Amino acid sequence: MKKLNLFCNLWLPVIFWAGLLFFLSSIPNLRVSSDATYDEVTRTLAHFVFYTGGYLLFFRALNWRRKRKDFWLPFFLTCVYGLSDEFHQTFVPTRTFQLMDLAVDFSGVFVGKIIAEELLPKLPEELLTKLSLV
Repeated sequence: MKKLNLFCNLWLPVIFWAGLLFFLSSIPNLRVSSDATYDEVTRTLAHFVFYTGGYLLFFRALNWRRKRKDFWLPFFLTCVYGLSDEFHQTFVPTRTFQLMDLAVDFSGVFVGKIIAEELLPKLPEELLTKLSLV
């Protein structure tokens, strides 16, 4: 039972994140506003935030209880997911592979890596324990 709880705690958030992105990418004509500029800015920001969070979720799942943290494997996996998500959109009516979206996704992943490397080590130990990072 302990392994199941550990899996649920560490990997279900990653699976939920990936599933949510897959679902959103499957919606033809996805718009958040009828105003084209607002829609573009909002969706670009969403890409950035989702992939920053995705990196942190992968980082957490892969590095739980590791003394020496691996920053590159979560980076690679999150970028591969972003690439696969853009590819997936080529099969959805009205959706296409967008290099700009991929660049924004990768930028978010990079910021997630910076947060994990620079910010997390400065957090109090009890907070890191609650976040399942140590």
